[in-house]
Amino acid sequence: MLPNDRRGALPGGQPIAGRAVEFIRRDLALGDFGWDSGQVSVVYPGYPRPMPTESAGAFRYRCEHDAAHIDGVLHEGPDRRRHLRMYHDFVLGLPLVETPAGASPLVVWEGSHEIVRRAFRQRFAGLPPSGWPDEDVTGLYLSVRSRIFNECERIELTAQPGEAYLVHRLALHGIAPWTATARAGPDARMIVYFRPDSGSPDAWLNAP
Repeated sequence: MLPNDRRGALPGGQPIAGRAVEFIRRDLALGDFGWDSGQVSVVYPGYPRPMPTESAGAFRYRCEHDAAHIDGVLHEGPDRRRHLRMYHDFVLGLPLVETPAGASPLVVWEGSHEIVRRAFRQRFAGLPPSGWPDEDVTGLYLSVRSRIFNECERIELTAQPGEAYLVHRLALHGIAPWTATARAGPDARMIVYFRPDSGSPDAWLNAP
């Protein structure tokens, strides 16, 4: 994690700024929100490779479905039951190095956020937002994910330093395998991600 402050600035550095941030403040009506600590994501040629701690099914899912997930709906315990645990405002990715298109690009399923929104609104109907994290949403999560794979267009996105990725917090997204022809420098594919957390389940589901 990066030691940035609530302005997104590293020690002695400048706050995060630019067109993407202007859009967030204006169109998402978030005003003077605070940045969380940036998470640096580095992927190297050959991704994905099996990890000692994952099952064969989990590795197959990373290979075939880009490790697709919805941020904040986390699996827990030996049975990997899903619960709503984090309430991001958005996902912002800032590329740190020049990267070719096939170097494990970000993958987003277009329009998936509205499918997720409708499904979770129906699931939580009549329940106070404070109780949503107590609900086991494993079955819903899996069925929604499957529907998105069938109905939404899978889009690979590549950006370079000075550009940004801005992903809706409810969107299904992941990381594509590194293609055999993609070449990159010693830092491979490096992106820093920010996911400010509002602390509000209601805002997570219903805000723009």
